[in-house]
Amino acid sequence: MTIQTKILIFFLSLFILVNKLTAQVLDENISFKNQQTEIDSLLNEVNIDSDMNQLELLVLYNDAANNNHPDSINIYKKLALLNAELEQPKDALKYTKMYINNTFDFSILKDKSFDSINNTEEYKQLDKEFNFNVSGLAFVYFYTALIGFFFMLAISINKKAKPYAKILISIFVGIQSLFILEFVLYMTNARYEFPHTYRMSSIAVLLLGPLLLFYFKSLSSGFKFKIKDVLHLLPTLGLLFFLIPIYILPANEKFKMMLGINELYINYDIGIFSTKVLSLIIYTFLINSFLKKRKKSIEGHPESLKRNWESSIFNIYVAYIVSYVLYGVSILTQIGQLSMVIYHIMVALMCFMLIYIVYMGYVQPDIFSNTHIPLKKRLFSEKYKKSGLTDNLSNELKENLIKLLVEDKIFKESSINLETLALKLNTTRHNASQIINEHFKMNFFELINKFRINEAIKILEEDVNGNLNIIDIAYEVGYNNKVTFNKAFKKETNTTPSEYISTSLKKTT
Repeated sequence: MTIQTKILIFFLSLFILVNKLTAQVLDENISFKNQQTEIDSLLNEVNIDSDMNQLELLVLYNDAANNNHPDSINIYKKLALLNAELEQPKDALKYTKMYINNTFDFSILKDKSFDSINNTEEYKQLDKEFNFNVSGLAFVYFYTALIGFFFMLAISINKKAKPYAKILISIFVGIQSLFILEFVLYMTNARYEFPHTYRMSSIAVLLLGPLLLFYFKSLSSGFKFKIKDVLHLLPTLGLLFFLIPIYILPANEKFKMMLGINELYINYDIGIFSTKVLSLIIYTFLINSFLKKRKKSIEGHPESLKRNWESSIFNIYVAYIVSYVLYGVSILTQIGQLSMVIYHIMVALMCFMLIYIVYMGYVQPDIFSNTHIPLKKRLFSEKYKKSGLTDNLSNELKENLIKLLVEDKIFKESSINLETLALKLNTTRHNASQIINEHFKMNFFELINKFRINEAIKILEEDVNGNLNIIDIAYEVGYNNKVTFNKAFKKETNTTPSEYISTSLKKTT
């Protein structure tokens, strides 16, 4: 049984467990709601020792509420404000929530009556749950979402980018930004100001996997969409029909779902979570399989340098999936504040993925196009942009440099440096550096070390009797000490000179 199969079995088992836990929580929540309705209809009496007039008024309202007075909703408001004025925060909390749950009037918390209890834990709970609050973390999330939307527009109008690739990655980033923005609305309670934003990103949850898969495919030469690829959109269409009843609800009904009054929200949470987890797991294996196949097909090819960033994106994507599953399990098992911590980790990973894509798009925009210029070469190109070195002179200096290295073996000079090399080439230090960087794709020291180690290997292979000492070979090829030689040799060959000699002797015997 392969590792991939074991992982798939693990995730499917986890998926079944989550659904069982979900059904259990659903039954418990409905039972709790029924009990809560009974409690609300009874309204326990409150005991307040304060001003007699206010006390009498409070008792009057309390009795009216207990007797299901037709004007009971306004009575909840009166009870909330009176308890706040009389510094009874627990009862103020209870009646304020009852009033808000029936009217969705969050402005009650702005009443001056709450000034006397604004330092209590109960009021802080109300403030955190219903008032608009902006934290530093919420601002970071919001700013990240804006960056994502800006990148989405910028890459869409980029004429150099590959058409399919830019469309797919822009939609992927746009969806990520929408998720983050919806979480910001949730964190800050701004969703109560814009109730029709409820579940605005849910419609796109099943697109993340397909978009990432087809983005990676679109980077391959000759890629074209086929009719059968439309099948990947069918789950999203199914989810759309599932969510339409929510989207067409009036604002009051959406408030009920936000506040957890309407039990239907649990069904939608279960449906969205279950399908998203299943989709993410399936596409994780599809993407992983595709990347492995392509890695083998282009191994050793210059294009393989372009694919390193894709692995990074995929790894972040997998981390996000794990955090999302853990979050769902934590909610269903009711482990309290830990679930919110996991949720923040999930959103943070989403932000990191988005910023990474944007950063790579800025530093190395060619990853979204047909052609690719390695980052190292791009940096060198910028460095030598204003160089006066012509193509003819560049090629001439390259040929002279090869002659100096191959025929004259200047690398054997222990004191060789870039200035000395420039003098031998009859050019400037800047030009000598440019020639090495552009034609050999390495710097001066890497080039010298490469020729020295190749020469050392040649000497070792010719010394079949093992008469030479390692230090003698080091001096011969230009090194001043054995330590530097050993370090350079191992970096170039992944083995030490002694190990190389032992391996060579075994092969000859």
